[in-house]
Amino acid sequence: MEVNRTSPSGILPGMMARLALIACLVLVPLFAADIGPTNRWKESTPEEQGVDSAPLAEAIDYIMQRRLPIHSLLVVRHGAIVLDAYFYPYEPTVPHDIASVTKSVTSILTGIAIDKGYIKSAQQPVLQLLNTAPPASADPRRNRMTIENLLTMTSGMTCGAINAAHTAEPELDEMRHSSDWIRYAVNIPMRAEPGSQFAYCSVNNHLLSAVISSKTGESLESFARRNLFDAMGIRELLWPVDPNGLSHGWGDLHLYPRDMAKLGYLYLHDGKWDGRQLVSEEWVRTSMEPHASVRAGVGYGYSWWINVAREPHIPEAEGRGGQRISIVPDKDAVVVFTSGGAHTDEVAPYILRALRSDAPLAPNAAAFSHLTQSLRAARLAPKPAPVPKLPDAAREISGRLYSFDPNALDLRTLSLVFDGKEEAHVAMSIGDEEWTGPVGLDGVYRFSPHGHRRLSMAVSGTWRNDREFLLDVNLFPNITRILFAIRFVGARAEVDASDTTGSFHDVHLSGVVHDRSQPCQQPSEVRRRARAAHVGCSAGGGNRP
Repeated sequence: MEVNRTSPSGILPGMMARLALIACLVLVPLFAADIGPTNRWKESTPEEQGVDSAPLAEAIDYIMQRRLPIHSLLVVRHGAIVLDAYFYPYEPTVPHDIASVTKSVTSILTGIAIDKGYIKSAQQPVLQLLNTAPPASADPRRNRMTIENLLTMTSGMTCGAINAAHTAEPELDEMRHSSDWIRYAVNIPMRAEPGSQFAYCSVNNHLLSAVISSKTGESLESFARRNLFDAMGIRELLWPVDPNGLSHGWGDLHLYPRDMAKLGYLYLHDGKWDGRQLVSEEWVRTSMEPHASVRAGVGYGYSWWINVAREPHIPEAEGRGGQRISIVPDKDAVVVFTSGGAHTDEVAPYILRALRSDAPLAPNAAAFSHLTQSLRAARLAPKPAPVPKLPDAAREISGRLYSFDPNALDLRTLSLVFDGKEEAHVAMSIGDEEWTGPVGLDGVYRFSPHGHRRLSMAVSGTWRNDREFLLDVNLFPNITRILFAIRFVGARAEVDASDTTGSFHDVHLSGVVHDRSQPCQQPSEVRRRARAAHVGCSAGGGNRP
């Protein structure tokens, strides 16, 4: 929760305040199965934990007024949840993609693997630990690449951008297009002596996943469940694997926000949980020290970002699109964000200003009432708008199946059905997935459980003119929100697609009314690229390829 980074009259009796918090602030079932919060987090009014409700309310209002695509904001103080905010359309009924926050989880698991003796130390050379063929070309620098080099993004491989972070990573994309990801990774050429320079490279963390699997004989997810998640009550999660069954070490892990907070709480307490030392205190301390300098005010630890401009430092796990776990040691606080592309730094000053005292504050009925009202409002859908008369094209294209030329998104087929006034229905095949569900035509999302990775999606749409339909597909548990501008011209559908979180812009797709008697196929290379891009022709009238 960095603030200085270049890259937030009257008294209610305590019992009434706690009841109000439970009724108004936390309006969902508790998915994290008392402190240590293994079964259920303790909940509290902000003031009982020395937190000022007024800046928290200001933070919620700021997010809503600026329409920041933040999905959730959670604050833990002195071991209790004092803020648990969710923003439409996200509801914590599904785990959320934490993106590169996964790297910090992999780092925790690396420490546990060392604690348990599966790996001797962070100084052990990587190639000695992998079950894979040796690299095709010899480079003595590669033999000196250690576990610590992978953790600190100083592997020396020609991967990622030097002295920059969160940039495009072609090597990650190329690895995901290969049939053997680890074989690809160990053959990336070296450009520097390991340990000599920082370069943000997600491939490093997938190598860590491979190392742990090689030494333990199980996937990173299985190892995590046995040695970390089960002990912490983290039970529901999604963690994809590569073609050889290795859990993605760099990203794509899906967790509930409350379970993300548990990971921050574990490190806030030096690796101890419910009296058990799950990961050694030494590992936690070393992980949260800056081992590499990224830029002014920002260092990098063992897959943790370190705000070194502030004393004491704030360690953070960060991921694409605004996923974040911030640990504020001097305030005994953990802050968690999930997001669909927001810059959460701008909210951080409000949170830090709210952390006022180590002792309880006097109850503030007005501020707490403001906060609870803002939290209710944050979860509300917009009011439905009048639906204009549908154009003739709606009847013309309703029910048609459009088959698309090979494209980077691997959109194979698309069909829209307009059979009601306020709703339509969409069915689209992307890669090996079928995304189907209702479409709100009144400015309000309709929800379906049939989205990417079989998680929820929210869809709305509107006719821009007589021939162009804007389809808004919000894959909120998966961060991505895709806007499809579809122009219907005769038998063709011309589509421009953009992801509002910035992963792609203005991708043009061209489709034609599909002959349902013929199978819809696309080259395997296109399918691989789409899967690597996290998005995904089914059988229009033939077999799925």
